[in-house]
Amino acid sequence: MKKIASLLVLISIGALTSPPALSSGSILAGKGINPRDAYTRGKALTFQKLVCADCPLQSGNLDRTRAESLKASLEARDALEKPGTPDDEYILVLCPGNRGTDCDSEVDEQELVHYYLTRRFKL
Repeated sequence: MKKIASLLVLISIGALTSPPALSSGSILAGKGINPRDAYTRGKALTFQKLVCADCPLQSGNLDRTRAESLKASLEARDALEKPGTPDDEYILVLCPGNRGTDCDSEVDEQELVHYYLTRRFKL
């Protein structure tokens, strides 16, 4: 009995002193996506749907300034007033945008791209 009590105390102390494992932002809330997967998926979506030969942005056009513009559009996606950047229209190809394709999944592609851009360009 003493061993069980000691074990419970050690587990409690460990739970109280260890930092939260998933404290990087809203990307993880209820979605079960860890930060590494979110970054990887956001990067893939960025270069599949936003920056490619047949995409709204051409390869080589994604720099820090454009990433800031995309970030502003993604953050204001649900706002009544948009920031007024050309990227307001471009993000609509990402689910749940109205020009997104195959949006039956529960993954918010706009949030994943936002996560990638903020980490990649340190925004």
